[in-house]
Amino acid sequence: MDEFATVIRKHRNQGLAALARLARVAFDLSVRAKPPRRDKLALAMARGLEARQQLAEAEGGSLSSDEVASLLGISKTAVLRRLEAGRLVAWREGRLQAARFPLWQFERHGLVLAGLETVLKTLNHAQRLDAWGKVLFFLQSSLGNKRPLDLLREGRVKDVCLAAEAYVE
Repeated sequence: MDEFATVIRKHRNQGLAALARLARVAFDLSVRAKPPRRDKLALAMARGLEARQQLAEAEGGSLSSDEVASLLGISKTAVLRRLEAGRLVAWREGRLQAARFPLWQFERHGLVLAGLETVLKTLNHAQRLDAWGKVLFFLQSSLGNKRPLDLLREGRVKDVCLAAEAYVE
């Protein structure tokens, strides 16, 4: 029940229907010993929402397109064009589907992390890979106890590109 309460609090702005479903499942699970198949699916969806929330908060959270425009010293339109061209990573959230850009893809000096666009070219070739799949690629630990993001920060773009090619296959 505590897990459901946490998920519900974090996702209360995503619509009443989804919250009502999660609340119903939480109540049913507290009353019944074994959840039916439909409730197992709802539990999996809740775990997925929690995993996305953890990815969204990792490495400093995310920025709006306005904040990215200010950081990079370009217009919001230019930021969104870069996103559409696959040169930045962002996911869409909320009713308005506003883009949220993970902070980790930017350096302190208002620049895009060196090598990011090169790696994104490889990741963008995979039709089935959505924004969350790209975020997961950069944040997962898979290259000798280092994440692709860590290797990019070390300037090891070629190694990350090789890992990206394996990831999309």
